[in-house]
Amino acid sequence: MNRHIPAIIAAGVGIMSGFYIWEPMFKKYQRESKGTWQYEVVQQTRAEEMNRHAEAAVASVSAANPATEPSGSSTPVSPAAPTASENKDLKPDTV
Repeated sequence: MNRHIPAIIAAGVGIMSGFYIWEPMFKKYQRESKGTWQYEVVQQTRAEEMNRHAEAAVASVSAANPATEPSGSSTPVSPAAPTASENKDLKPDTV
């Protein structure tokens, strides 16, 4: 009996650590599948969650950066063309 005790302890530790590691993932999957355990439901739930997060992100960005100009007067600004001296600086050196 004494030689079986370490094996029993190792099995118990393995089972408990497996439960501790995998249980949160199974609970999340159960929530996402709404108790059906069907992957199609999980995909739909994840898509809905991603849409909610995207809408919240857009709302927070628009709230953080209110428009300072009227919407009709905004014009795109293009960068100025590089000058001849800047073009010379962009060319790689040749040996």
